[in-house]
Amino acid sequence: MMNKLVMAVGCALMLVSMGSMAAGAEVYKWKDAKGNTQYSDVPPVGNIPYTALSGKKPAGAESQNAEGSAPPASPAAGLGAAKPGEAKPDAAKPPADAKAADAAAQKKALEEKTAKDAEVKKLQQEKLAAEKKANCKKALSDKATFEQGGRIYEVDEKGERHYVGNKEMADRLEQAKSDVATYCE
Repeated sequence: MMNKLVMAVGCALMLVSMGSMAAGAEVYKWKDAKGNTQYSDVPPVGNIPYTALSGKKPAGAESQNAEGSAPPASPAAGLGAAKPGEAKPDAAKPPADAKAADAAAQKKALEEKTAKDAEVKKLQQEKLAAEKKANCKKALSDKATFEQGGRIYEVDEKGERHYVGNKEMADRLEQAKSDVATYCE
């Protein structure tokens, strides 16, 4: 039942988005401050360079980037364009700048992944250290309680007291000593 609902909502969203694209909606592409590529039907606010992907300019608005020049209508439009009197470059062969940009983007993505992995590992180590510290504190408390001796009781879920016998106290003291050795190195 839930899968059918999810499928219906997904289809409806896809139809709506396809309808807006067919209606000639302008789509803008730019890089945010973190380097992530953003897409929107509204150009970015401020002096951020962007590209209009649909190739149509909105009525009464200029689609210019931060350098003041109009962006190409599509990413491929700038590749095959030649100035008058120049030979047209081979369209099947990507320019060296594109290869360098792709390599730089892959290197940046790898560096970001490595940094993220290092941060995750650091957080896991901090979490383990905090758990070990809490376990050490509990083990020391248990050890002190069972070394003290005397009458020790526990309260059950009904609120009734149950006293711990001598054999169980000795077993728990040994367990507490073992836990101290394990967690309080």
